[in-house]
Amino acid sequence: MVLTIPHWIYLIGTCLIILTMLFRQNVVVPAVLMTFLVGWLYTGSFFLGLQTIFQASLTAAGELFNIFLIIAIMTALLHSLKAIRSDERMITPFQKVMVNGHISFWVLVFVTYAISLFFWPTPAVSLVPKTTIYK
Repeated sequence: MVLTIPHWIYLIGTCLIILTMLFRQNVVVPAVLMTFLVGWLYTGSFFLGLQTIFQASLTAAGELFNIFLIIAIMTALLHSLKAIRSDERMITPFQKVMVNGHISFWVLVFVTYAISLFFWPTPAVSLVPKTTIYK
């Protein structure tokens, strides 16, 4: 396979986005500009290059929608657990062991690990209330 100019521009765009993230800046503008540039050079048409920006956004939305949906459902379930205070009830037995910061840290590590075995790991972290550390 021969690498063409759009391939090299894509590589430069990827490096530019990584560099932008390293400087803790917003990556939207470089990503949109490089998407446009790659689309323009690949198709040879300025207007198809503009269209590439919107097609890329739709493709990304289509691929990520399932993940957003799962996160939204898990967040709703987490809030329902908090409403009935089950997050506090799950941690209550471990509060007696948490006597200082170091022990609390390790207790939280093991409790979070145990909870994540039964729940999806991301919401499991939120199930451990922050107030339990210093009680």
